[in-house]
Amino acid sequence: MKFELDGVGRYIPILVIALIFGALLGLQWKSPPARPTTVPGIEHESGALTIQRLEVEQEELKESIGRMREGLDKYRRELAANTEMLKEISAELERQKMMAGLLAVEGPGVQVTLDDSSIQSVPATADSGVYLIHEYDLRDVVNLLWMAGSEAIAVNDERIVATTSIYCVGSTVMANDTRLSPPYLIQAIGNPVSQEDILRNPAYLKEVKRKAELYGVQFKVNRMRMLSLPAYKGGFPIDYAQLGD
Repeated sequence: MKFELDGVGRYIPILVIALIFGALLGLQWKSPPARPTTVPGIEHESGALTIQRLEVEQEELKESIGRMREGLDKYRRELAANTEMLKEISAELERQKMMAGLLAVEGPGVQVTLDDSSIQSVPATADSGVYLIHEYDLRDVVNLLWMAGSEAIAVNDERIVATTSIYCVGSTVMANDTRLSPPYLIQAIGNPVSQEDILRNPAYLKEVKRKAELYGVQFKVNRMRMLSLPAYKGGFPIDYAQLGD
C-alpha cells in the first residue's frame, strides 16, 4: 500500500504544474487584445488638420462650381444670341431665295393665254406672221405683269427670273434654254385686280390685241383664286463678276 502512494506522489508536482499552465493559457485566450497607446493631444491636432484641409477643398470646389456656372450661363447667352441671329439669317435667305425664284410659290393672280390663230385658210398674199404669237408678244405680257406688281411669273411652267431671256431661234421660242410651244400659258401671282386692269388697259399690248381682233390670235385673261408656280430649275451663269475685297 505504501508503494502505491509513493508512486502517485511522484506525479503530483507534474499535475500541479500542468494545471497552472492550463490556467494561464485560458486567461490569455480570454483577454482582449491590447490597444495601442495614443497621445490625446496629438490625435486632436491631427483631426483638426484634416477638418481644415477638407474645408479648404470644399471652398475650392465651390469656387470651381461657381466659375463653371458662370461659363455655362455665358454659353447659353451666346447660344441664344447665335440662335436668334441664325433665325434672322435663315429668314433673310428664304426671302432672297423667293425673290430669286428658287422656291415654289402659290397664291392668287391671273392667267394669260396666248396662242396662234385658229384660222386655217390664210390668204397667200397675207403676212403669216400676224397669225402667230412671237417671243416679243410674250415679253410684252411678262413685262406688263411685272409692272402691275406681280411677285412671281411662269410661262409654260418655266419660272421667269432676273436672268431669264425669252428669245426666238428660227420659229422656236426659248425661255431658260427650254423650248416653249403654243399655247403659251402665262401665270402670275399678285393682286388680280391690278393685274387684270393693266392687261386690259387699251394703252398696253396694242399689237397683241390688234392681232386678236383682226387675225384670230388668242389673248385671254382670267383671274385665279390660287396659282402654283414651280421653282426656277436653271443656273445663274456669271462670266465677268467676281467677289470683291
